[in-house]
Amino acid sequence: MKKTILAMAAAMATAGAVAAERSVEVTLGGADSGHAVPSTLWGIFFEDINWAADGGLYPEQLANGGFDWKQADHEKWNCKMDGWEPDFRDGGMARLSFQYGAPLHPNTAKHLRIETFGTGLAGVRNRGYDGIFMEDGAKFRLSFYWREIERDGIDYKLGEWMKFETEFAAAEKNVFEFPFGQVRIYTDEKAEDGRRILSILVKGRRAVEFDQASLMPLDTIAGLRKDLVERLAALRPAFVRFPGGCIVEQGDYQHWYDWRRTVGPKERRECVINRWSFHLGPHPDALYWETFGLGYYEYFRLCEALGAEPVPICLAGITCQFQKPALFTELDDIDYFANVVLELIEFANGDAATTTWGKVRAEMGHPEPFNLKYIGIGNENWGQGFIDRYEAIQKIIKAKHPEIICVGSSGPDSEGNYFDLAWSKYTDKTAELIDEHYYRSPDWFLHSSKRYDDYARSGKPKVYAGEYACHDKESNKANNLWSAICEAVAMTGFERNSNVVEMASYAPLFARIDHTQWWPDLIWFNGTKNFVTPNYYVQQMFSLNRPTRTISVEATMGEEEHFFTCAGIDDATGETIVKLVNASKQPLDVKLNLTGHAHMTLLTGERSDVNSLEKETVRPVGASIYLDGGLTIPANSLTVLRVKK
Repeated sequence: MKKTILAMAAAMATAGAVAAERSVEVTLGGADSGHAVPSTLWGIFFEDINWAADGGLYPEQLANGGFDWKQADHEKWNCKMDGWEPDFRDGGMARLSFQYGAPLHPNTAKHLRIETFGTGLAGVRNRGYDGIFMEDGAKFRLSFYWREIERDGIDYKLGEWMKFETEFAAAEKNVFEFPFGQVRIYTDEKAEDGRRILSILVKGRRAVEFDQASLMPLDTIAGLRKDLVERLAALRPAFVRFPGGCIVEQGDYQHWYDWRRTVGPKERRECVINRWSFHLGPHPDALYWETFGLGYYEYFRLCEALGAEPVPICLAGITCQFQKPALFTELDDIDYFANVVLELIEFANGDAATTTWGKVRAEMGHPEPFNLKYIGIGNENWGQGFIDRYEAIQKIIKAKHPEIICVGSSGPDSEGNYFDLAWSKYTDKTAELIDEHYYRSPDWFLHSSKRYDDYARSGKPKVYAGEYACHDKESNKANNLWSAICEAVAMTGFERNSNVVEMASYAPLFARIDHTQWWPDLIWFNGTKNFVTPNYYVQQMFSLNRPTRTISVEATMGEEEHFFTCAGIDDATGETIVKLVNASKQPLDVKLNLTGHAHMTLLTGERSDVNSLEKETVRPVGASIYLDGGLTIPANSLTVLRVKK
């Protein structure tokens, strides 16, 4: 497939090399015919949906290593709810229970007690998130806390917590001794893909408690899964919006995403049930929790590793409006949530020696500030009740930090009463950016390229297209080439109107295979591998070929013909960059008032083409060409030209 497309690209390099029944004449304007393109235009959005964080981007191998998930009843010890199950060997027997007394940290008080009374080994085993995956020779860190307890009459005498930690190279079987027991990591004989199991075993008649068990790979980027971060880096994102999404709000005040509970030592980070566990009703995915091993410190470090601006989204005092009834904090008390944001700014930017939260950041290993510039207030919220709370929080933030850029919300829809209300209320004094979302049909995207042509250029906030994806219901919302080409149509409009649209990010970013609550998604993965979608490659082609300024484009063919284009100049290289989208089922002759040596990148195929772990059917290919007045572009394609002076 790759060779075929590459040959096609070379063949099409000469105008008229492939005859097409349709043609269009594209006229590019002069160097001063456009506007500056913001460096922030193309970014990414991360939300812990589809099992994206724990066991995924955050590569912890043990499920519920802190023993803080919901307790299973005595008949369901073998269920995956707690991540653990009994492991009795050679006559070993034990009473297994969860305890709360004298915890390692009160925020994660729950811990495991193993009271053995047999002559062999007894304890628990953990199968991870659909398996523990370790390639032989790969290096890992195993750690946990333990303490021995003794009976004192009818009560127990608790010992001091001790930490066990070791680094090792994975083998077919690893055994680690600690006082009163051992940890074994071994191949699951029932699995065909080499996944492992970890067992914590106690020997002799004694009682031992355990907490904060962890098995982490050492080969990471900023402590995160290397291959997934490399996929993100290959997009060259200008920003990262995090941590959501609806998980910011949850459905009640007990579970909203309080960033302060996600920083500091891991044992102080409270875990909560993941909001998306219930998106499709009760099912096995309801067993997925957020442990916050991936917390705000890790998000900031990820942004730093990617060279991307952090864009955290904070609660506006309203729980998720999709989960009825939504809870609205009284306006008289909204300063509480404003102060949460102020503390976040202090954590990110505060002086390490003189500020409370700056000291916390420094103690975690980052004395230098993260240079936070953006704050999102509310996620996908709508209505006057939200706008009142947004404005109250924004006013408090601006009074102390006028330099911070505030992002508002226009709600979950791309038009309608709530959308119109939001835009009628915001000014460029109350919000620098408005977050618009649209998960819409191919037909909607095919008519979206001119969406921002008539938006106000002054007096109103700029646009952040914070969540968008083409949902092709005819294909069951597959990540096929057709959905990606339709998204490329909208993206030409974003770039042409980038004096209005300053930021854009596809959503969702990640999906763990077989644990997906929402699709389509950009990057799919399992315990060891990943693959990217045609949609990913569209994002990459736009991001890696972002001009520093646009130039005007006029085409003789109308939008109804499903041809779309945008163009600009890269001042660093002097190249003219032209993007051409042919969203029709027929090839197209394109005549350009542009000549010279060029590099062409082409993404094309059948509309139904998808990628998988087994086969990458769709990917961009490149060719060096000489452009002499035009070229022919195939059906269902995105073409990027970089033409030298």
